[in-house]
Amino acid sequence: MKKQMPKLILLTGLFCLLMVIGTSSGSFAGERKMLVGVEIDDPSDILKLQQMDMDIATEGALSPIQVVVSDAELAKLREEGWQVNILIDDLVRNFEENINIDGNLGNYHTYDEMLQEMQQVAAMYPDIARLIDIGDGWEKTEGLADRDIWAMKISDTPDLEEPEEADVLIVGCHHAREIVTVEIPLAIIRTLTKLYSQNPRVKSLVDNREIWVVPMLNPDGHAYVAGGNPMWRKNRNTNGYSNPSYQGVDLNRNYGFMWGYNNSGSSPYPWSETYRGTAPFSEPEAQAIRNLAENHDFVISLSYHSYGRLFLFPWGYIDEDTEDHPIFEKLGRIYSRRNGYIYGNAKDNIIYNTNGDFDDWMYGEQTTKNKVFGATIEVGDTFQPPQSEIPELIRENLKPALWMVHVAGKGQDYLDNVSWAGESRAFKGRAKSNPYK
Repeated sequence: MKKQMPKLILLTGLFCLLMVIGTSSGSFAGERKMLVGVEIDDPSDILKLQQMDMDIATEGALSPIQVVVSDAELAKLREEGWQVNILIDDLVRNFEENINIDGNLGNYHTYDEMLQEMQQVAAMYPDIARLIDIGDGWEKTEGLADRDIWAMKISDTPDLEEPEEADVLIVGCHHAREIVTVEIPLAIIRTLTKLYSQNPRVKSLVDNREIWVVPMLNPDGHAYVAGGNPMWRKNRNTNGYSNPSYQGVDLNRNYGFMWGYNNSGSSPYPWSETYRGTAPFSEPEAQAIRNLAENHDFVISLSYHSYGRLFLFPWGYIDEDTEDHPIFEKLGRIYSRRNGYIYGNAKDNIIYNTNGDFDDWMYGEQTTKNKVFGATIEVGDTFQPPQSEIPELIRENLKPALWMVHVAGKGQDYLDNVSWAGESRAFKGRAKSNPYK
């Protein structure tokens, strides 16, 4: 005969569970959000911030670490002895005054504006460009909105698959608030199509590569940001909750390779900014990338994020190098030669650990698809740079991205054996290598 648990114990347990949920979420919808700088003495301090479920703003691991906090979280940091300086005291107000001044993201593209531009490109350059719907935002799968995930394929034969040509994938806006990451992929599309008939080097790239560009992987989240929620990071999956604080999945923790490896590189809790979802590829946005990658032989992938001025590559889930680490470092060296971005991985202590992320899956999953040299580029110095900085951020990333497209068609033997003294003559300036080395 089973013993029945007394009602008092049941109620006590339920109360404790609710208390854990309520206190672990850190902040709630409608609270003021600030950007603060947290001084760290060692990169391992970032793990402590992750364990506190802080919303770490930058991917870099250099002090001070920038963190998005509520008033309660700021008080908690100071109570525990962290040295904290307020950088922006109200991120929503800052967004309204400096970015969303016309209620339409100013010079940044909204979802509708992005789609309109991509449609215009496809119509103007039908011989080299195809606009392709590769999937749906979460809200569309639930009948709540009608936003698709759009890709532009650029090639001299856009309707054909040419096995001898290298495929390259360029993705923007995994994270909704990183709105500048839509602008760089769009600029790449404009450059490759507009200059195709004018520039022999651009023509050679288009004629000898199959280039796929996805400017906005997270259309629902991006629309939510444009609607006045500038610090929203995740997609718009409600996770079964009506409270926005418990909604959303971090798309860059939802990929299948080492998904859920631990609870610091991603979170099992829906209130966390790094919530990984209920299962690998639970989200339609991540599924869209999976399906695309499994049907094309990509060589290199670039995922644009903001911010930190970094070129990042695997591994992210552990502090170890891949077996192709020398190649990744060469790619970082090429990309950073012009813009001075710092390059490296988690082992180099320039990025905190993540698991279930895009780059690790692109490289690490080699059963359902081929190995891809996946890299993340962290652009600029803030999620939403002033509109006046958009042209410069495009400029400092455009030619490095085109060099990645160029290198992709050269093959691994080229990367293994290339003489970098000769290859880098086209670049001016000097790359910043890992400062911890």
